[in-house]
Amino acid sequence: MRRGTLSLGARYVFPVEGPPIPNGVVTIEEGRIGWIGPAREHGVDVDLGNVAITPGLVNAHTHLELSRLVADEDAGDAFEVEDEIAWLSRVIDQRRTGSEAKLRDAVARNVQASLAAGTTLVADTTTAGLSWDEIAAAPLRAVVFAEIIGLKRYRGLESNNDAWKWLSSITPERQVAACAKPGLSPHAPYSTAEWLYHSAAASHLPLSTHLAEMPEELRLLENRDGPLRKFLEDLGAWDDDWEPIGPRPADYVRKGELRNADWLIAHGTYIEPSEFWQLRPEASANGHRVAIAFCPRTHARFGHAPHPYRSLLEKGAVVCLGTDSLASSPSLSILDELRFLHERDGSLSGELLLTMATLFGAWALRAETTTGSLRVGKSADLAIIRLPDRHETDPYRLILDSREPVVATVFEGDFVTGPWRGV
Repeated sequence: MRRGTLSLGARYVFPVEGPPIPNGVVTIEEGRIGWIGPAREHGVDVDLGNVAITPGLVNAHTHLELSRLVADEDAGDAFEVEDEIAWLSRVIDQRRTGSEAKLRDAVARNVQASLAAGTTLVADTTTAGLSWDEIAAAPLRAVVFAEIIGLKRYRGLESNNDAWKWLSSITPERQVAACAKPGLSPHAPYSTAEWLYHSAAASHLPLSTHLAEMPEELRLLENRDGPLRKFLEDLGAWDDDWEPIGPRPADYVRKGELRNADWLIAHGTYIEPSEFWQLRPEASANGHRVAIAFCPRTHARFGHAPHPYRSLLEKGAVVCLGTDSLASSPSLSILDELRFLHERDGSLSGELLLTMATLFGAWALRAETTTGSLRVGKSADLAIIRLPDRHETDPYRLILDSREPVVATVFEGDFVTGPWRGV
């Protein structure tokens, strides 16, 4: 039962929309943040000790129905660099041997793992809304993107019909009860016919797509040949009559009426630098939003060219973080992604990194007025991270230069994981 008022004390509070607060306090009132500041100005009901209180983390791109590939089960965190098309073949082979019940079991496990990792908002891409029920029953926010796929018309019609059949069942009342919204996800330019992209954009729903993910995608769009075409032919998924929307991946979200939608771009590694400006909020039509969900560990696994996240940010684009799936990444922890990126690029400030993991993802999912930062009036969605017992001039390094875990998650003012449940 949620208490009317509860004040939590911590070694540091990281509001995101303000500097870290040493010996800080977050006061929860009826599930929302009622006050935030230093302990000298406010009493504390529960002292959480040597921890950081941050906003709940935002996983801006994941596939909760996917499990670790059988061949990777003994790999631990040490995934080897792998050709992405070969990996796609392995994923498809494993999916074909699975059942819907197994996929739902995976979603249930992965939702709990996400919560334990401090995630309170997730963007999940799933087959015809398969993950909705498990997500709706969990204490977290979500946008659930029903995947649509198919170059051949009959396959496109099949996946589109399945997605819309599910969408028709998600009433506004169900969305409110679930703290979740439905969306559509045309899978990728190399796998999804152009008419499906246009149909999705006309739906006025949130949209997500895998875009500019690999160099083979660029070759296919420009020349209609290469390893991806062979991969599709071997699957029986190639359509000789297929024509791309344009020769560049960005055409799939910025060309014509496709601009009139919110797009969450998964990966975006090979977008042309000359097109970065088109991804700024100021360049979007009628207030529509575009953001890039970067998945650092998945990106590293496939040995791609350096991701242009820094240049995108410098151009004013919004870059948030995702985990992709357990089929490509060791965990569903955004904190792990954050630390991995920090290790690879120590020049990014802790302030920026934490914002990418929270507020930027919330903005991309149109949830920034509710969550993504610690501000009076917002939902009390929190991640509680244990801190190392040492001093740092830059308090962000206590989070980034550490292996200490998330020890509790708070959603709408209630502890949903960790030792303080029931407080």
